[in-house]
Amino acid sequence: MAENLRITKYYDGTDIPIVYDYTTWANLTFGAYCRFSNYESYLFNWFAVNTVKLYPTGWHVPSDSEWTILSTYLGGESVAGGMIKETGTTHWRSPNTGATNESGFSAIAGGAREYDGRYYGIDGYYG
Repeated sequence: MAENLRITKYYDGTDIPIVYDYTTWANLTFGAYCRFSNYESYLFNWFAVNTVKLYPTGWHVPSDSEWTILSTYLGGESVAGGMIKETGTTHWRSPNTGATNESGFSAIAGGAREYDGRYYGIDGYYG
C-alpha cells in the first residue's frame, strides 16, 4: 500500500460505522472507524482490524512475529525503525532523527485513539 488505509466500507461492501463520541468508541464490541481529529487519517478499532473484510484478498495485519522477522532482517530493533521510516518532517515531528528509509517502506505515523477519546501520534509524537 502506498498510503494509510482510508476506507469506509469493508471489502464485502458493508459499511464500516464511523464513531465520533469517545464514550461510544471506548465501549464498542464491533468494527468501527473514526477520523483523527478531523485529519485525513482514519483510525480503525481492533474489531475492524481483526477481520479479513478490511483488506484486499491476500493482505493482513502483520503479526508480532512478522514484525520481529522484519526487524531482525534490517539489523535489529535499534536501527530497523529508522530504516522503514519516511525521512523529513512532512509526516513526522522535527527533527525525525534516525529516519533513513533505506528499506523503501516509507512508514508514516497514523495516530491512535485512547479509551478516553484522546488522539495522539499523528506526527509520531507520543506524550
